[in-house]
Amino acid sequence: MRKVLSLIIVFLGLVLGASTKNSTLDTVYFYYAENRFNDALTLLQQLQTRPTTREMQQNILLEIADYYLDKANDYARAESIYQQILNAHPGPRLIPAVLYRLALTQELQEKYLEAAKNYEQVATRYIKSPYSQDALDAIERCFRKNYQERVAYVNNYPITRIELDDRISRNPSAYESFDAKLRLLDTMIDSRLLYEAALTRNLHKDPQIRKTLLDLRNRQMFQVWYERYVTTRAEPSEKELRTNYKKNITRYTIPEKVQGYQLVVTSKTLAESLRSVLVADTGKWDSLVRTYSITPDKERGGELGLFARGVQPKPIEEVAFRLKPGEISPPVSIGDTYYLIRVTRREAKKVRPFDEVKNQIAVEIRQDRTNKIYEAEIARLKKAAAVIEDSLALEQNKETLAVVNGVPITRKQLEERLNAIPPFFRGQFETPEGKRRILQQLIIEKLLLKECEREKLWLSNRVVDQLINRRTALLIDAYRRQETTEQVKLDSATLYSEYKKTINDFKEPTRVRCREMIAKTQSRAEQLRRWALASRIPPLINGIAFLVKDENKARELLRILKETPNPDSIAAASALAGFNVRIPSTPVQNIAGKDLPDLTQPCKLAGPFISSEQFAFAFLDFSSEDQLYQPEPIVVQTTDDLKKLLTAQQKPAYTLEIIDSTRLGTYVRLITPLPTSFLKNIFKLNAGDVSEPYYTPAGYLVIKITRKDTAQQVEFAELIRRFSISGSKWSGGEISLTRDDKARDPKVVAAAYSLSKGSFSPVIKLNDTTYTFIRMEEKKLAYTRPFSEVKGKIENRLRREMEKQLYEQLLSQLRAKAKIEILMKEEDFKTEPSETGKE
Repeated sequence: MRKVLSLIIVFLGLVLGASTKNSTLDTVYFYYAENRFNDALTLLQQLQTRPTTREMQQNILLEIADYYLDKANDYARAESIYQQILNAHPGPRLIPAVLYRLALTQELQEKYLEAAKNYEQVATRYIKSPYSQDALDAIERCFRKNYQERVAYVNNYPITRIELDDRISRNPSAYESFDAKLRLLDTMIDSRLLYEAALTRNLHKDPQIRKTLLDLRNRQMFQVWYERYVTTRAEPSEKELRTNYKKNITRYTIPEKVQGYQLVVTSKTLAESLRSVLVADTGKWDSLVRTYSITPDKERGGELGLFARGVQPKPIEEVAFRLKPGEISPPVSIGDTYYLIRVTRREAKKVRPFDEVKNQIAVEIRQDRTNKIYEAEIARLKKAAAVIEDSLALEQNKETLAVVNGVPITRKQLEERLNAIPPFFRGQFETPEGKRRILQQLIIEKLLLKECEREKLWLSNRVVDQLINRRTALLIDAYRRQETTEQVKLDSATLYSEYKKTINDFKEPTRVRCREMIAKTQSRAEQLRRWALASRIPPLINGIAFLVKDENKARELLRILKETPNPDSIAAASALAGFNVRIPSTPVQNIAGKDLPDLTQPCKLAGPFISSEQFAFAFLDFSSEDQLYQPEPIVVQTTDDLKKLLTAQQKPAYTLEIIDSTRLGTYVRLITPLPTSFLKNIFKLNAGDVSEPYYTPAGYLVIKITRKDTAQQVEFAELIRRFSISGSKWSGGEISLTRDDKARDPKVVAAAYSLSKGSFSPVIKLNDTTYTFIRMEEKKLAYTRPFSEVKGKIENRLRREMEKQLYEQLLSQLRAKAKIEILMKEEDFKTEPSETGKE
């Protein structure tokens, strides 16, 4: 009784929602959409026995053949029925439809020559048929098998040169040799043998494989439907594009623009002084911007880019649009900063031509229409169907959430769809609103699937092509899995036996876990070791020092440094020349992308400098224990002077690959320590303070303190992260050492194994520029990893080995039973010499 009531509901829903070209077959399409294929066949057979018109009889017979082609995959039976319809001389409308289907059944049975001939008839004789384009695509697919140049036969099945070339084209470099091509051909032969074996075992009837292919088929049909009924209809015409262009002409109008540059300082006096210099010589703009500007764009000459009104602050905009190209504005005050604005060019307002924005307009119209057309199509399908939605079903935890054409959509179906969403995205759909979206999608899919069945979109070449390729891969994979993966049986006893045999693989040696500190010099390493032992960093300062020859200029620099919070740009203008010009291996600190000599490191010779008037140096993390060195400039005016200077140094002498005019300029020695009294005064300064000019025989030294840290307690790992020069610093210097560790210096290994937990090694010299000391953190004695820990690893290895062995045996057996003929020869791949080459 329940089944009868169910059928009544179904047919009532269909009657209420019927709006098809052929309402007699509407129920068949409904059954297809619900995967009730047997019910569909039964109904078709019943319809076949009823008296009706000749045209209707042919349509029913066509539907029966379609059932065997698409649902039952009985290609031979489908071919027989299609041939029967053609023999009955159907009307001209039906002929291309039947011919296309007949060709498809023949292709699926690997009757490629017959299939190609029938596809050709559809493509050439029935050009206006809806199947003509799909037939053209299918001809190309069949051509690959009908190609006369064969490279092999497998049980009389041809593998063509064009198929081989296609595989080679995916990775040409891997198949350059003939042997590599032969190996590829062997792989193609093996795939064919596995496919034939899978068919013999009837794996194409396996429910899981059929379901996978059905899901793929449905997804592809949805895409074809969307392209055909939404995307194509959303495409705007040329006339519409031009109308939209004229209507929105202001959107395509480019306003007046200026190319601007800025120089920004915090002193009005400095800004006015700089402007007077620039008005006299605009060629100095870039160097002065890099030296004095406080904005990040100083490295680009203060470039603001090409901008229109409304982009820059109002005061800058007003000035910029009043300037003529080449002019420099008076200082513009904004807050506590002063701007010099320079304009180099202006662009008048213009309208972008239609051809330039045509594609942009098309994209916008397409996007807008696509959503509207899709929503209209879904509304049409809902109106034509019997859809009952219970708005409270989700909140009230009802089992039936909606009914489409008499068929319920249940909570279980919604939960299955929800669980199929990857966990990362699932959260947004677990809300009531998210579940309503999933429910709507389930309703739409039911409506679309029936529409796709009615429109026979499974006949589209896009769907067919995907199914053919995927079907082959699925069958091969299933057969291989049955013959290899499912044949491997591994119990715990077998795995434990393997564990005992390979026990040495799971023995872990004694390991010592340490932390390492790496420094460039022994004195620095000793200093860091003292800090590590005390777990304390003393007060530290960072600073930039400038050497200026003239006292008045030193005083002016002092004033500028006091007014400039960040002196990096000033230092960068007085830095060393590029690494390809300067003396190699100079100890440096990088400031604002430029290298400055490190004032804490003695140096026989550094240079040349960019500037010839003032020279910048830097020091970082400087403590009262450290030493600063007095700069001694040396002016080099000729290449001969430079050669003498280099050769006069104590051995080893500096060497430069090329000595030319690019290396001339001012060099410096850092040999003599600065007085302790001067250093004490430096330590009295706070961050941001500037020292009074300090007289040296070479000029005046002016220092600005850029950072000052008070003494602080510190863990060894943090000390390493801050001061070590090794890449291990980011992990707190952690290293793990075995007794015979070949990757580490033997002295480090020996020290690690001699230390007790928490103790430090002495400083160890690794080479002339690398010194280290370590602290022992933990010693883990040798042990054997337990079976429970490595069981999975053993199982995976054994399984891979056994599966590989079984697979090789399987291929050997299949090849022994098969008739294989390889026609490919090495000379087939030799390129003929060109006519030019012959001459």
